Amino acid sequence: MKKRRTWIILIIVLLLAAGGGYAAYARFFAGAEEPQQPTLQTATVTQGDIVITADGSGELVPAAELELAFRTSGVLGEVLVETGDQAQKDEVLARLETDELERAVAEADAEVQLAQLDLADARQGPSDAELADARAALRDAQVELKLAQDAYQNTFDSGLDAAVKRAKEQRDWYVSYYQTQKSRFEDGDISQSEHDYAMNAMISADGRYSKAVNQALTEETTAKSRVEQAQTAVYQARENLQLLESEPLTNTLTRATLAVDQALLAREKAQADLEAAQLYAPFDGTVMDVAATAGQQVSANTTILTLADLGQPLVRFWIEETDMGSVAVGYPVNITFEALPDETFTGQVVRVDPVLVTVDNTPAVQAYASLDLDGRAAHLLSGMTADVEVVAAEARNALLVPVEALRETSPGQTTVFVVKSSGELEMRAVVVGLRDPANAEILSGLELGETVSVGESE
Repeated sequence: MKKRRTWIILIIVLLLAAGGGYAAYARFFAGAEEPQQPTLQTATVTQGDIVITADGSGELVPAAELELAFRTSGVLGEVLVETGDQAQKDEVLARLETDELERAVAEADAEVQLAQLDLADARQGPSDAELADARAALRDAQVELKLAQDAYQNTFDSGLDAAVKRAKEQRDWYVSYYQTQKSRFEDGDISQSEHDYAMNAMISADGRYSKAVNQALTEETTAKSRVEQAQTAVYQARENLQLLESEPLTNTLTRATLAVDQALLAREKAQADLEAAQLYAPFDGTVMDVAATAGQQVSANTTILTLADLGQPLVRFWIEETDMGSVAVGYPVNITFEALPDETFTGQVVRVDPVLVTVDNTPAVQAYASLDLDGRAAHLLSGMTADVEVVAAEARNALLVPVEALRETSPGQTTVFVVKSSGELEMRAVVVGLRDPANAEILSGLELGETVSVGESE
């Protein structure tokens, strides 16, 4: 009984296995015999906008920012503005103490007047009194020269040479005398006191000789100096007289004119120094910082305050190196400040720096954009963080197709497959304009509403 049951079970298993195999066979071969057809994917030529942009970040900076300093040194007298004040062009912002500078201007004015008086006299020529004074000065100088020469000669005739000679003879005698006494002392023929007496006598004689020589040299030098001074005075007096008697009037006028010119230049410099003690605003702007206080000693070119033009600020921004082709002077920008997220400002790129900079350890292009305020009363502060969108290119109301519809059949040649009403495909050459990741602008080759193939799907 048990054996019969086993056979029945085996037959059932075989039947089940045979049924599963048939099902698998039918499924596999049926699929092979009836393959599914791929589905053609299409898109319609539409009309819309395409915009190519590059995004960056930056900050608001003044259109102009300048550190102001005096061109001369001195004590800071007063600072007339504070940080945050508005300054007008040519307004005095600070000044140095000017007492000495004002005195210098007054002295220069006086020198100009004196030079002009001399010029007026030169135009009239030398007067008889001037000629008489010049001749008298020459005579006096010549008399003084004769007196000086006589005094110099008398220096030698006064017996100074004889006195020096006598003093020398006495010194030589005492030197010889000392040498003799010294030898006798060493031989024991005389006492110590006799030896010392001879030595002291020799020293005294040498002192008298030196004094006589110094006196003679001093008197000779004094007399010689007097002669030289007198000779110089004669030369100058003779030259002055010759100038008055024989120099052409044009030369005198030339010298007087040059003297006036020099005085005028000196006065101009003094006035310039006084003017340099005033610190003026070179443009309308805002005082950003005051770096000095009244009473402080300041040097030339030391920064006193910083002035910035915030009326037409700029946005300095950075974009990634890979987007450098999307930023150029004149490109429009859209700007949003972190502090004003609900407002968007427009402007345009006004400068692109020629070298890359490093921002957050990454190479970046640094550029500047203007800000079109359009009379808006937005409260903008220097340094505000901004997001910048540069519009590299845009096309409005353009014919658009998905980029998947484009086929590059050869270099510079692009085609699309147009789906005809009959369902047939027509390959057609097109001219492509702008592209973004999704769409491409079609400049020619297609019409609005046509259907194009974008590929197949299973």
